[in-house]
Amino acid sequence: MSFTGISTADDLTGRQIMDQVAERHEKDFEYEVQEMVLIDKKGNKEKRLLKRYQRKGEDENFKYLMVFHDPSGVRGVALLTWQNKEKDDDQFMYLPSMGKKMKRIAKGGKRNYFMGTDFTFEDLVTESRDKFTYKRLPDETKDGAEYFVVEAYPEEAELKKSTGYKFRRLWVKKDIFFIVRTDYYDRRGRYIKQQLSKNLEQVDGDLWRAKGQIIDNKKMNHKTAVRVTERSLEEKNVPEANFRQRFVTSGKHVR
Repeated sequence: MSFTGISTADDLTGRQIMDQVAERHEKDFEYEVQEMVLIDKKGNKEKRLLKRYQRKGEDENFKYLMVFHDPSGVRGVALLTWQNKEKDDDQFMYLPSMGKKMKRIAKGGKRNYFMGTDFTFEDLVTESRDKFTYKRLPDETKDGAEYFVVEAYPEEAELKKSTGYKFRRLWVKKDIFFIVRTDYYDRRGRYIKQQLSKNLEQVDGDLWRAKGQIIDNKKMNHKTAVRVTERSLEEKNVPEANFRQRFVTSGKHVR
């Protein structure tokens, strides 16, 4: 590993580690088909199919669209997110029963869980690093692999008010700068859930992706498992029109 103006990885600060994560693994355009399984405390499973679209704009902010396609009870439900690095992100929820309207997610509502999953609304947005302070902890080694360990604390004033977390603890695989584990702590500092990335694959050069994720919600005794069945990094699969409210309310998002 080599870094401009830095001699070794041992010299990296928490922020510099997170900058490397973003530089290697954030892509301007990305499309995924995901199979999702919700698992309750009794082991009952609910399966869902969804598509996820991501596009970076000329202003360097990301836009996202998540659309449920199956089962029929959630078909057409969508979440549209417009990232804003200078202020709160804009998020809009769409339920087919709402007709031609989308509901804006209030600031305090972003700590709520999304559609019965163990993702909160704020979990579904790429992190704006300038809104956080990063603290590097001692590195760890497990099963022969080395990891940076970094804690992320909300720093920006509005984020402190809206977030559901006091901090998150991240494990970053040293050789590829990929986050493989995230532990979440609520506003009172209590450990509530863990997210693990599974089945890593090298997509292109320094770019890696996880084929699967699992979130173990300790507080709710509930799990969400995600498996990516299709992925594309081509711009043609995430046209700008997909990220407009009328694209969703017209029903084009599920055609």
